[in-house]
Amino acid sequence: MKIGKYYRWYVVLVFFLFLVFHQADRFIISGIAPALLEEFSITYAELGLVFSVPILAAALLYPVWGYLYDKYSRRLLVSAAAAIWGATTWLNSLARVFREFFITRIATGIDDAAPPGIYSLVADYFEPEKRGKAMGFINAAAPLGSIIGIMLAVLIGLKINWRLSFYITGTIGLLTALLVYFTVRDIPRGSSEPELRDVLVEDIYRIKLSELPLLLKNKSLVLLYLQGFFGVFPWNAIEFWIPTYLAQERGFTEEAIVVTMAIWLIAMVLGNIVGGLIGDYLFRKTPRGRAVFGAIVVFLSAALIYLTITAPDYPSFMIFGALTAFEIPMAAPNVSAAITDVTEPELRSSATSALRTFENIGSAVSPLIVGILAEKSSLGESIVLISSSTWVLCGIFFTILAAIIHRDIARLRTLMAERAKELRKNSTSTLH
Repeated sequence: MKIGKYYRWYVVLVFFLFLVFHQADRFIISGIAPALLEEFSITYAELGLVFSVPILAAALLYPVWGYLYDKYSRRLLVSAAAAIWGATTWLNSLARVFREFFITRIATGIDDAAPPGIYSLVADYFEPEKRGKAMGFINAAAPLGSIIGIMLAVLIGLKINWRLSFYITGTIGLLTALLVYFTVRDIPRGSSEPELRDVLVEDIYRIKLSELPLLLKNKSLVLLYLQGFFGVFPWNAIEFWIPTYLAQERGFTEEAIVVTMAIWLIAMVLGNIVGGLIGDYLFRKTPRGRAVFGAIVVFLSAALIYLTITAPDYPSFMIFGALTAFEIPMAAPNVSAAITDVTEPELRSSATSALRTFENIGSAVSPLIVGILAEKSSLGESIVLISSSTWVLCGIFFTILAAIIHRDIARLRTLMAERAKELRKNSTSTLH
């Protein structure tokens, strides 16, 4: 099934905007924390629950969303996720007491597990050798959304009213639901596979519950899940603790922290895009290309975070910090693309959902370990120790993946060829 070049990039743009403003909506809550503490007269512990419980809700729902995306219309489900995002954010902004705010905030986690369906649908719009680039653009939405979330929280949430910032993002969610519903087309699962491109005209491949165990029998996926579990340790160590590190151990002012974080987030946007482009180039050279690149990225990340934290002065710290922020996201779009390289089209949402589940488990562990280690040494040393050690471990997983992934890619290509042969046979039988 042929899709117009410009239209498929339009679909990427729509999903990019979805994820940008959804991330902004999620990020606002940390920026307006002082206003919430004051209005609801709550403790830090209670606010911590507000941060954590929606993440837990999303983690529990990942497998459900993944299965639904592999079974039913992805366009309709993405529209539903956007509508849920908008509606629950509006309800959250209307809360007048903490209990109402807490319950409605949990509800905002319902749609957080929606991205696996987006990755699956985008994979069907792009050929295998071009998916990394598309995944890179979509992944770039997260850091850009974080920047917008910070701006909304500071300029509107704190200076005007925290509810207004949620009204804005909630309304965008509802409008996004309409945009996806009316302008994004569902296409058959597997449409962009080279073997099926000219013979697949209907969406006939759907997930069966009995097929879910196959995900854990796929050695390449297991390695991707393992690196996903450990790979979020550095990200959460940085996300949760770097602002405190900058203030307490580097002596940065609040304004300097905001500027530094903005520079790093912009570098991450560019890093995602460049990483996807490089991964596609290497994949065209060898099926092992994405895995080899992933190994290089995470090993280099371990070195760069060490150089950043141990930088002796402000200029070198800022230079190494920007380089680190640019380089560390480069593996992510290649992980997303690699999942599609080794997984049947009708299992890709579930495969990505399983990865996100492993990542969420790792997310829950990392900040606590950093905090415990910081009590015995320093925050900077604990960030370096956790980040470097887990990135080296991820490098080992990527290296093993590079040695075996070509087999799972070949298995998928053989399966796609068999399906194409069956479709042509059925088409010929129908004509006669």
